Amino acid sequence: MRLRSFFPSSMVLALAALLAAAIPGAARGQPAPAALTPCPQALSDALKAVPYDPLPKELSANSHFVVSDEKSHWLFHDATLNRGGALLGVGTDQNYLMAAWARTEILILLDFDQVVVDVHAVYREIFLHSPDARSFRAAWTKEQAPVVEGWIEAAHPNDPDRTRILKAFRLSRNLIDWRLTALIKSYRAAGVKTFLDDPEQYRYLVDLIKAGRVFAIRGDLTGTKAVRGVGKALSDAGVPMRVLYLSNAEKYFPFTPDYKANMRAMPFDDRSIVLHTGGGWHGGPPSPDGFYTYVVQPGANFHAWMQDNVPSSFTALMLRRKNSKDVPGFATLDAPPPGTHRAAPPKGSK
Repeated sequence: MRLRSFFPSSMVLALAALLAAAIPGAARGQPAPAALTPCPQALSDALKAVPYDPLPKELSANSHFVVSDEKSHWLFHDATLNRGGALLGVGTDQNYLMAAWARTEILILLDFDQVVVDVHAVYREIFLHSPDARSFRAAWTKEQAPVVEGWIEAAHPNDPDRTRILKAFRLSRNLIDWRLTALIKSYRAAGVKTFLDDPEQYRYLVDLIKAGRVFAIRGDLTGTKAVRGVGKALSDAGVPMRVLYLSNAEKYFPFTPDYKANMRAMPFDDRSIVLHTGGGWHGGPPSPDGFYTYVVQPGANFHAWMQDNVPSSFTALMLRRKNSKDVPGFATLDAPPPGTHRAAPPKGSK
């Protein structure tokens, strides 16, 4: 556990107990996955061939989420630690934080906003050209902008995407610079190491990119192409989806048959988890960031909620979460869907 400098010891122990009771493989000293090797060619080809979903007719909150507005992802630290396997996440910076903690072996950065996908192309160039976290941070400053633009142009000399990626960099650079500065300050206060101040975590992300194990895909969680394509590629390769990070994207749409089918396509195993963030309108104790609750759900439980005959919605999920009494803003969710029950324990068990 690495939250002692921010939380009283009783709160740290409470978080560990909640995770151990509800989340498979959490906070139990899971060993780190083996060293990275190049991504298997068949898997790489399959993920690169995943078709994009159409561009959305409108954006959530009419905004490009080039930085996360969630400030306390460190509440997910112990749940994600050394999960390995694949991580699929929406959004931007938070996925790099969690991939480094989880020692993710395949990182899939999915968003229905092409600008966000293009921001990940910028992240890629900055990671590849920055030998350490200090130089990575400096690359987002105004003074280094011409240098970064040169990297982008060199990486996409005749690419029709070049103009679009440059535009995404110019749109997002200042916000990302501000966000990364704030992350360093807040995570140090929480006593949680990130790739921004831990050389080992930083090197892991660079190695992940160099090994061809990071894929940015334009996909709609409610679409019919990208998410299912990712699920099939991972299933065919025998790679489990260990961390599925949905943020609060589910707030913006109903749980349609297509969405449920997409989620059922995720190849979970017994160590898989789903991460949600719920806003304050769902009730519960105040969060460290003043708004969001950070919810961890076992993958098998999430799949139970995603069956076609189960009436479910984001609100229904959040109302069944179990808010921690000792760790503000943290919750677990392992309640069965409406109309179902937890399996009875074997005879003779206590």
